[in-house]
Amino acid sequence: MHSGAWWLWAIFLAAMAAGTTNPVLLISIISVVLIVVRFRKSDAPWSRSIKGYLIAAGLVIAIRMFLVIITPDIFGDTLLFTLPQINLPSFFVGVKLGGEIKANTVIYAFQEGLRLATILVCIGGAQSLASPTRLLKSIPAALYEVGLSIVVALTFAPQLAFDAKRVRDAQFLRGRKTKGIRALAKTFIPVLEGAMERALLLASAMDSRGYGRRIHQSESKRRITNILMLLGLLGILFGLSGLLGVFSQSNIGALTLLIGISLSFLALWFAGKNASRTNYRPDKWHIPEVLVITSALFGLVAMRFTESIVLNPVTSPLTFPQINLITLFSIWVSILAIPLSPQPPLSNRPVSDLFKANSHLQRNAA
Repeated sequence: MHSGAWWLWAIFLAAMAAGTTNPVLLISIISVVLIVVRFRKSDAPWSRSIKGYLIAAGLVIAIRMFLVIITPDIFGDTLLFTLPQINLPSFFVGVKLGGEIKANTVIYAFQEGLRLATILVCIGGAQSLASPTRLLKSIPAALYEVGLSIVVALTFAPQLAFDAKRVRDAQFLRGRKTKGIRALAKTFIPVLEGAMERALLLASAMDSRGYGRRIHQSESKRRITNILMLLGLLGILFGLSGLLGVFSQSNIGALTLLIGISLSFLALWFAGKNASRTNYRPDKWHIPEVLVITSALFGLVAMRFTESIVLNPVTSPLTFPQINLITLFSIWVSILAIPLSPQPPLSNRPVSDLFKANSHLQRNAA
């Protein structure tokens, strides 16, 4: 499966989440992402990153709801509980700490936090499904340096967690404590040492392969590329402003956005012709990739024609959010990515199972 297809599928789901605060729709999007990740992730170290994003999503919701107690905008008529109010100095005008907490405000904060949490889960799902190294192969040649930096940054956190687990297992086999602040401090140094060693190996590999070498580019070609890129970015900027602003009811914003995207792709193609880069066995787009992306488009199109009261339910007065069955069904259509996509390649399972069994026996013996 092409890595770009998984990212586009996740981006479409994140776009659905960005346009609604309805908890039913947001929980449906999270469920779709988790189910697809469960059945279509590989056994590589980076495929376990979804757990970290789930923890971050939970923290986002908790922090957003916790901040309700210091907001000055306490609206609604349903009293939930009352906290002791703290009098703040005069220069904290408009900030309220404690007091009456209304259920309307808490539910509103939960919906806002759930929306951001859903976007985080979508990004985590894309990172768990798509191989970062194969995604690097699909980046245009003009953006190769930027893409390499992004891929290295995306793979740093999962690899760091994998190294921390490996160090903790080694300490456990030596009879040392693996819990507590002291054990965490002893784990910190080996993990950083492993990260530095990988950085040096990566730098040596890049240097030996001639990374950064460029062919000569004339001044006229460089100016044409810069002008096309500038016009493309301006077109995208004005197009998005038109869609969200005064031209939201007309086609001017969409037309300007389309022209800007076209000029940007033209600039990337023109700049890629002057980049010297060898792409060995590039990944190609096939029918499964197109079908997976199309499955996520149904929900995005359906939400475009859904009423505002359904996408953003009111919390004052406090009522159960309305549900549009067509929109809800269109979101769940994205789960068809499981039968439409091939099974991901796995590592050597017998060797992996043997290693896990040996590690389990060693831990029991210790």
